[in-house]
Amino acid sequence: MSSMEISQQNITGKPLVSIITIVLNGEKIIRRTMDSVFRQSYKNVEYIVIDGGSSDRTVSVIKEYETQLAFWRSEPDKGISDAFNKGIRRAKGEIIGLINAGDWYAPDALQQVVNTFVAEREVGVVCGALQFWKGTSKEYRCNSEPHLLEREMTVTHPSCFILSELYTKAGFYSDRYNYAMDYELLLRLKRQGAKFVSLDSILANMQHDGVSEANWKAALRETHRARTEILGCSFFSSIWYYYFLVVKRWSRIQLERLGMDRILHFYKNRIALVRKTK
Repeated sequence: MSSMEISQQNITGKPLVSIITIVLNGEKIIRRTMDSVFRQSYKNVEYIVIDGGSSDRTVSVIKEYETQLAFWRSEPDKGISDAFNKGIRRAKGEIIGLINAGDWYAPDALQQVVNTFVAEREVGVVCGALQFWKGTSKEYRCNSEPHLLEREMTVTHPSCFILSELYTKAGFYSDRYNYAMDYELLLRLKRQGAKFVSLDSILANMQHDGVSEANWKAALRETHRARTEILGCSFFSSIWYYYFLVVKRWSRIQLERLGMDRILHFYKNRIALVRKTK
């Protein structure tokens, strides 16, 4: 048994699930996120909302749900990792899920996750598929492939649920990362021996607004740094593999920019490490 494999003797019956949402100026998108948590078929849930000091009406929306929340706070933070960690420190559940403002859960997501943790005693992380939407139309789904984490971020973070005791053992999200803090944590957990299970069902949803061109280079630099620090001397931590990822991502952006949908569809289904399917 590796160092991070654990006994789940306490994960029986109906364990408490802690869901954390972080938000900043999300008045137009947070309501759907919160509703998706409260409408879960699984009910033993505590919901925590961490607002980064919004200047719009986000806090007013949160207050509408105040009696249903286990905890909420609005104050400036030091970034995404800091906001995540604030919520995790407040969480009392045995299982923790993070769903950012704008994303939303499938109605039975938590029930599926709990069933998996209860049935498989040594599991530390449960993840699943993420459905992308363009407006009111389904765009494509992306499955989680944790066995490929050494190569890229191949787990869809909104569909990811982690045992709270793993945070205690392995540490929280690193504030040295601005874009790839979720990748760094998941790769760290995997290398330390945590057992992942990926469900072949959609657990969460996200609006797809095209590939972000603002921060993708910085994000790739951070994922490269995470592989270098955690994997050590490996092909996947080499500068050549990093350049390969840069070229691949740049190519995808150009296809989207040029509206070459047929080629882009081929790329997503045949070339991308994690296939995107309708």
